[in-house]
Order: sequence, then structure tokens, then C-alpha cells
Amino acid sequence: MVVAKLSEKRRDESFSKKITQYWANARKFSKQVIKKSTAIHSKLVFGVEVRLAGERSAMRFVYLLVLCLPLIRCEHDEISANCIPQPGVSCPSGNPDVDLDTVQIARRHGYPAESHLIATEDGYILTLNRIPGPKSGERGGQPVFLQHGLLSSSTDWVVAGNASLAFMLADAGYDVWMGNARGNTYSKAHMNLSISSAQYWNFTWHEMGVYDLPAALYFVSNTTNKPGEIIYVGHSMGTTMFFVFATLNRQAAKNVKLMAALAPVVYMTHVKSPIRYLSPFTTDFEWLAKYLGVNQFLPNNKILKFLSYDCELLNIDKTICEDIIFAFCGFDKTEFNEDLLPVVLSHDPAGSSTKTVLHYAQEIKYDGKFQQYDYGPAGNKIKYGTLTPPQYKLLNIKVPTYLMYAVNDWLSSYIDVIRLSQNLTNNVGLYRVPLEAFNHVDYLFGKHAATLVYKPLMKVMMNYTEDMY
Repeated sequence: MVVAKLSEKRRDESFSKKITQYWANARKFSKQVIKKSTAIHSKLVFGVEVRLAGERSAMRFVYLLVLCLPLIRCEHDEISANCIPQPGVSCPSGNPDVDLDTVQIARRHGYPAESHLIATEDGYILTLNRIPGPKSGERGGQPVFLQHGLLSSSTDWVVAGNASLAFMLADAGYDVWMGNARGNTYSKAHMNLSISSAQYWNFTWHEMGVYDLPAALYFVSNTTNKPGEIIYVGHSMGTTMFFVFATLNRQAAKNVKLMAALAPVVYMTHVKSPIRYLSPFTTDFEWLAKYLGVNQFLPNNKILKFLSYDCELLNIDKTICEDIIFAFCGFDKTEFNEDLLPVVLSHDPAGSSTKTVLHYAQEIKYDGKFQQYDYGPAGNKIKYGTLTPPQYKLLNIKVPTYLMYAVNDWLSSYIDVIRLSQNLTNNVGLYRVPLEAFNHVDYLFGKHAATLVYKPLMKVMMNYTEDMY
């Protein structure tokens, strides 16, 4: 037993050193990427159109991703603690929400909270979280369904304390439900498939819209006994999922009374994020991911929790951690609530399939098309019966939609959002966030999100809200 303990100790020490070294190297590459992105940002501010130098700039990000692959792939390695302290520094207690799940965070703030498991038609097991009403105990309010974005989870709706959208809606008397897309931290299970199998991860936001949302919304409708009364609020990929759902399943979409889209992602012609410069290499990345067996993209694990502690402890690392977010979503150092950074990084990224990310890359590559996954001419012929993927018919959507956008959002361009509004037959409003620097993640973690987004949103929701209690 003594030998076994010594062996385990050496393994932990070796692994700790290895991770520390990888993170040190990752910092060096991150600084290079951020330096480049900051330079791009500076030029954009002065109105100069900037185009990166093709492959060289894209490969900077490729190198960073490849360097971080060992971190991502260490998901199943054993670590004896929640974090790996650096020399002379112990793990901080920090914000208690760092180590809590969605339900626990809600309860810590005094709200009643529940967790429900549902199964989709194709066998995926999903977790729905619920805050059935305010702290005072009233029940029977109108159901609201919140759907997170890419690589996120239901936790995004509760991490901002009293300024969280889920809590504000519960305080107003709504019955708040929060979805978790297949493959994220809370929805990583299947009735038949192993999560370590490639078959489990063979999905994109198409399947989330076709299977996840119908199952979730039917469950909410049946549980609350309020068919046709659900108000749907989606952020980023949560909007993409809905538009897939509503175009292909008009009967199920009748359960939704209003759809509110925060930073909608449908058309991606004018994406400013550096990820657009990786889109020409989509086919190469797809091949590489299959070759390496990387089916899961950025799962939340103990390694990422370690990085969140690292960002909390060291100011220089905190800046790097923030800038990595800004480099992809838009720069806004003044609005982002940096006090939330440790909590955000302990829950996000929450993981998804690599194929989901590749589907977005295809959207950028095939300029201006909102379509199903492209398997190449031969694969498309087998899958769809045509040489090209079918496009989603937005004109089929009858649900009233309300769109909210920000001009500094690098992932949901205001030009693309305006185009989306023009292609919806029942768009009931288009709201521009009145802060020029507001970006993609500020909808969730911005200091003034409650004032700039949530309160205007709730005013619109009142027009579709039945008398409660």
C-alpha cells in the first residue's frame, strides 16, 4: 500500500509539472495571438479595413489549438485536487459559485431550484434546470425557456448574482426553465451510446434543433400544463437551434408564444472574429479531428478549473484570459465584469462536439448560407439526395421573433442580424443595445446587461405574458 501511495504521489507530481509546463507554453502563444488581435482591434477602431495575411495568421491560432490539445485530451487523467497550486501559492476559496452547479447556485441565492432529466427521440439524455418562481414561494407563472450558446451551459444564466437573467425573471413571477444542449457538462449521456464513442459525438446544432428542443419544450409544456405559452430566450447558438427547430418542426413550434434572440447567429457573412480566417481550412480540421479522434471540443474538466484559479490569482494572466475572450467576441474591457471571471471559467467552456464547431465554420466559409452540414458532394448525395446541403427555410417560421444585437459583437454582426430580420415573416422588433462597446459575452457577463438588455427584454415579454398567480 505504501508503494502504491508513493507511485500515485509521483504520478500526481509528474502530471502537475507537465500541466504547469504546458500552461506556461500556452501563455507564450496566447500573448502572441492577443498581441496580433489587439493590433487588429486598434486598426478597426480607426475605421481601417483589415484583412489578415491568410495562412500565416490562421496558423497562429492553429498552433495555439494544437498546443492546447494535450490539455483538452487530459480529461480522463486523475487529479487529486480541484486545482493544481503553483509554487508558493495555494488554491483560493474565491467565489463559492466556482464549485457549484446551476441548481446549487440558484439555491445558494435563495431560489427554489429543480433538475429534470429528459430523453430525446434519438436517445440523448438531457438535463433541464428549473427555478419555478420567486423566493417568496408563488408558483404557476408563465414558463420561460432559456437556451445557452456554444460551449456554454445553463449556468450562464445564474452566475451574475442578482443581475442574472434567470433570477430577474423568477423575481418577476416567471417559471424559469434552462436547457442544456447535448454534449455539454450537464447533458453528457445516452440511452445506448458510450460518450467515449465517435458515434455519440456525431451531431451539430442541427440535431439540437431537431431533437433537443422539441423534447425540452414538450416537457415544459406538459409539466406546466401551459401549451402554447412558452416564451423562448436564446443566446448565440441557442438562437441557431431555435431557427432550425422552427423551420423544420412547425407543429412543435406552436408551443412557443414569443422567441427573443440575444445575439442571433444565422447568417455569418460579416463575422469579424479571427475564427473566420480558420474557415477556409474547415475540411483540413475535419480530417485532423477524425484522425486524432478529437470528437469532443473543449469539455469542462479539472484542467480548466485549474486555469480558472490561475486567472484569478495572477493579474497578468487575468488580462490574458479576458483578452482571449475579447479576441474572439469583440473588445470591451470596461463592460466585462472581471469579478465573474473565475466563476465563468470554472463553468465555461462546457463542451460540445467538434462537429458543431465545424458546422459554424462552414457557415462562414459558404458566405451567406444558412444550411445543413456539408459532407461534400458524394456525402451530401448519400445524406440528402442532392450534391449540396439543404438550406433552412426561414420563411416557414410563424413564431413572433424579437431580435437584439450589438454593433461591437464580432460573432453576431449587426449587418447579418438586420438581414435576418428581413427574412423573417413575423419579426416583431429589432433592438440595438445602446452601448457601442457591448460584445457577444456582455449579454451574459456585462456589468450593465440587466439595464441594457434584460429590462428592455422583459418589457417586450410583458406583451406576451398572461396574468400570473
